[in-house]
Amino acid sequence: MMPADSVLADFMSGLDPNISMLLYGLALTNLNEAIMKVKMIEMGQKNALRAIQINAKMMQLETKNQIFQQQLA
Repeated sequence: MMPADSVLADFMSGLDPNISMLLYGLALTNLNEAIMKVKMIEMGQKNALRAIQINAKMMQLETKNQIFQQQLA
C-alpha cells in the first residue's frame, strides 16, 4: 500500500499542467476529493470554451450584419 499523500501526488503529477496548477491551491486531502475537483475544473473549462465559441460566432454574425446594412444603404 502506498501512503495517501503519495497516491495523491502521483495522481496530480499525471494531470494536464493547467489543471494540476489549479488543484495545488485547493489543499486537497484525498484522491476522491482531487478527482471530484478535476471533474469540476474540466466542466468549467468546457463551459468557458463553449461561451468563447458562441461569442466568436456572435461577433461574426454582427460583422456580417453590419456589412449587409452598409450594402443596403
